[in-house]
Amino acid sequence: MPETVVYATDLHGEIRSYEKLLEIGNGKNVRAVIIGGDVSPFLTVMGDMALYQREFYEYYMLPKLKEFKKKTGKDVFVMMGNDDLKINLEILKKGEKEGNFRLINQKAYKIGSKYVAGYSYVNETPFLIKDWEKSEENIRKDLDRLAKLSDPKKTMYVMHAPPLNTSLDVVYNRSHVGSSAIMKFILEKQPYLTLHGHIHESSQMSGNWKDVIGKTLSINPGKGSILVFDLNDLRTMELLVK
Repeated sequence: MPETVVYATDLHGEIRSYEKLLEIGNGKNVRAVIIGGDVSPFLTVMGDMALYQREFYEYYMLPKLKEFKKKTGKDVFVMMGNDDLKINLEILKKGEKEGNFRLINQKAYKIGSKYVAGYSYVNETPFLIKDWEKSEENIRKDLDRLAKLSDPKKTMYVMHAPPLNTSLDVVYNRSHVGSSAIMKFILEKQPYLTLHGHIHESSQMSGNWKDVIGKTLSINPGKGSILVFDLNDLRTMELLVK
């Protein structure tokens, strides 16, 4: 029997995308739902973005995930991304404490015969929000520690930033902006699977939403698209485009 995993990233508070994700997550044989960063809305006009994001968590996301967990009993894994203000992390920790989901940044959890581990930080960007940015050197140190929490060969790593110089990190001007530390980590550790996001347009620019690095399959589904796959057979992978 397949153990289906449903993954999405860069939902940016879009309720329609959340509803679709959880609808698919409620399907037969689904073992887990993974939300890989940039979970909250981004305020594009003058205002208090921390409050804007906090209200999204309190009045939509947390109640919705609580309802989903109660109804289905399925595992839900969540982490913030570079557009999610860290000041609101305590709200997500409250939801985790209530048992509605697990926060996976710099943690690893068993899921069937595999593990899922998360990493929210991205390499430095020109953007104003710096809560989830680190230097490549510090990203490398973090990933070395993360690799000790589970066997990389049996682990799905959810890393918000994509690896450098791949099909997964191409921006509109066709330059590559991914993380060299993440690329090096994948080359050296050859994990079971890596799941990324951050660069919304990469698959449109490169023509590919997946890449193979050594023997590792790496994926960036793009903003709001939904990846569905069997935990034990990655050949079943399907991308449901937004």
